[in-house]
Amino acid sequence: MLPDSKTQKQGIPSPRTARPAGRPRVIDEGAAEARVVVIGAASDLHRALTHPAVESGRFTIVSTVVVDVEAGLDGTEREQVERLFDQVSVDGILLAGPVGPGVVEWATDVALGHGSPLWAVMPTETPATARPRVIGQHAATLLELTGDRRQLFTLGVKRAMDIVGALVGLVVLGPIVALVALLVRIESPGAPLFRHIRVARGGRRFGCLKLRTMYADAEDRLDADPAMYELYRANGYKIPEELDPRITPFGRRLRRSSLDEVPQLWNVLVGDMSLVGPRPLVPEELEHYAGARRKLLLSVRPGLTGEWAVGGRHALSYPRRADVELAYVRAKSIRRDVRILLRTFSAVRTY
Repeated sequence: MLPDSKTQKQGIPSPRTARPAGRPRVIDEGAAEARVVVIGAASDLHRALTHPAVESGRFTIVSTVVVDVEAGLDGTEREQVERLFDQVSVDGILLAGPVGPGVVEWATDVALGHGSPLWAVMPTETPATARPRVIGQHAATLLELTGDRRQLFTLGVKRAMDIVGALVGLVVLGPIVALVALLVRIESPGAPLFRHIRVARGGRRFGCLKLRTMYADAEDRLDADPAMYELYRANGYKIPEELDPRITPFGRRLRRSSLDEVPQLWNVLVGDMSLVGPRPLVPEELEHYAGARRKLLLSVRPGLTGEWAVGGRHALSYPRRADVELAYVRAKSIRRDVRILLRTFSAVRTY
C-alpha cells in the first residue's frame, strides 16, 4: 500500500476529529474534497487516479492498494486500510473497478462501520445489500454504494420510532412490570431489576436492564463453577434453560413470555439501545467479530429485538448468529424494522 503521487504533491491534510460510530458522512457531488483510499487491480488503478473527480480536486488520495482480484486482500492489508480511517481520518473508499466479491463485501463493511461513503469507478461489482446511486455526469460519473444522504433521514426516523415506541411501551406495560417485579421480589431475595453489562454502539459499556429471572447470586455461582462457566462460554455465552440451576421457577415463565426484557424500553428511551438491532452482547462475545465485522456491528445501537432474536435464537449459535446479525446491519431499513417488530409480536403471542 503506497501513497499516490498526487497525495505527495498536495500533502495530506491534518487528521480531523473522528465521527461517532455509525454516523454517516455524506458528501455531495459538488462538495469539498474527500480523503479516499483507492483499491483496485493494478490494471484499473490508472482509471481511478486519472478520474475527473480526482483531477478536479474533489478527491484527495491518501493511499492506493493493489488487489489481486482472484486472491483478494490478506488480513494485514485489510488491517492497514482500517487503521487509516482512525489515524488520518479517511472519508471513504474508492474502488478502481472490479475487485472480487470478497473485497467488495469487506470494503462495504468498512464503509458502513465508519459511516463513510464507498464509491466505485464503473464497471464494478455491487454487493447484494447495496442500493447503488449514480453520481456525477458523463465522464465524471461514479457509483455510490454506501453513504447515500437517505441514510441520515433513515437514522432520524428510526430514532423517532425508538422514542415514541419506548414511551408508549413504558406507559402501557409499566403497571404490569411493577406487578411482576413485586412477584420476583416475593419469590427470592434481591432487587427485582438486574443490570447486566453489555456493549453499546461504538464499544461503550452500559447497564442493560432486565427483570431478574435468576437467584441474586447467579453471577457469583457462575464465576465459582468452572464447569458451568465453560458450558456458558461454549454455548454462545448462555446456558440452556433446562440445564441452568440459577434460574428461578418464576424466572422460567418470565423468559418464555419475554416480559423480563421489557425494562430495556428504558435503555431504548435514553439511547443505549434501539427497538430493532443486533441483540446486545456481553463484552466476551466480541471475540466472534473481528476487524471490519466488529466495527460494523458496533456502528449501530443494539436492539430490544432483532433478526436473530425472531429467527430462532435458541437454535442459532456462533458463527451463524454473527452472520445473521451483520446481515441485518448491512441491509437495515425502516421497512425491515417494521417487519421484525411484527414478527416479534407474533413470536411472543405463541409462548
